[in-house]
Amino acid sequence: MSIVILGLLAVAIVSAIGGWWFSAKQTLETPVRIMMFVGYFWLLAFAQFLLIALSYAGWQHFTN
Repeated sequence: MSIVILGLLAVAIVSAIGGWWFSAKQTLETPVRIMMFVGYFWLLAFAQFLLIALSYAGWQHFTN
């Protein structure tokens, strides 16, 4: 498998686990928990993509 596909799967898995963990701690109704899970999932995914992009840019800047 390509390293990009493995990286995307890793981001999705970490975001899913984090979203489930953050939304499971709250005692809300089921539809609200699902919406909270989706929100936390995308928040964590974009945060990870931002960290990956910044790491890549820093790597390119300091190694060339």
